[in-house]
Amino acid sequence: MPLSRIPRSLESAPSSIESRLSTALKTIATRLPPTEVKAVEAAAEIAGQTCAEWMREAIQLHLKRPARKKKPAPDPTLLAEILGLRSLVQNLIAAASDLPDETVQRIVKHADAIKEGKAEEILKRLEGAHQEGS
Repeated sequence: MPLSRIPRSLESAPSSIESRLSTALKTIATRLPPTEVKAVEAAAEIAGQTCAEWMREAIQLHLKRPARKKKPAPDPTLLAEILGLRSLVQNLIAAASDLPDETVQRIVKHADAIKEGKAEEILKRLEGAHQEGS
């Protein structure tokens, strides 16, 4: 049986090199096209920093920003139903009222003008209520 040169007390303990490596800084490499490299170099020079310092600071600033959520694609079935209901309501207003066609068209244009703002307002309110409940 071969004799080990490592004392038993050190066999299971991590070496000082291993423990230093586990807490050491890590490197993340990336490739940039020449135009972006020049832009980073110029920005770093203006800031009086090295490229590494400038990029580290840019990354930290980016990570502190609130995450932007990608807008989900609308569900085609829901969109079709909403458009169908919209057409139905528009036709009912036109058929059931004595309003001139121009007035009905103004009502529709007004609804078109405010719909996105109202939808965003409602979604923000719902998101705020959801976050408070979490």
